[in-house]
Amino acid sequence: MKSIIPAVYFSLAVAVVAVIAARPSGPFVLVVTSPAGNAAGSMAVIDRAEGAFVWAGRVPWMSVAYSQAPDFPERLLDAGALLVINHDLALGCLQGMNT
Repeated sequence: MKSIIPAVYFSLAVAVVAVIAARPSGPFVLVVTSPAGNAAGSMAVIDRAEGAFVWAGRVPWMSVAYSQAPDFPERLLDAGALLVINHDLALGCLQGMNT
């Protein structure tokens, strides 16, 4: 029992750090839409949130969007995005422009 408690605390600490790191900050965000959708659907979500499409990777349901509006992540979620996170967490966003 005593060995489980530190593991639980460690797991909670890692989860809290991950949530804080994933919080969208800045004008660029990673937008995740339905995997069943296509690139046009992802771009439509960004357009409905009044943002600009910046870049997409190998999968059409993940893309980087841009807006200076402070409520842009919330607008993306309202427009149909499943997840909006800090774009720096996506390895492809950091390396994709160099390939």
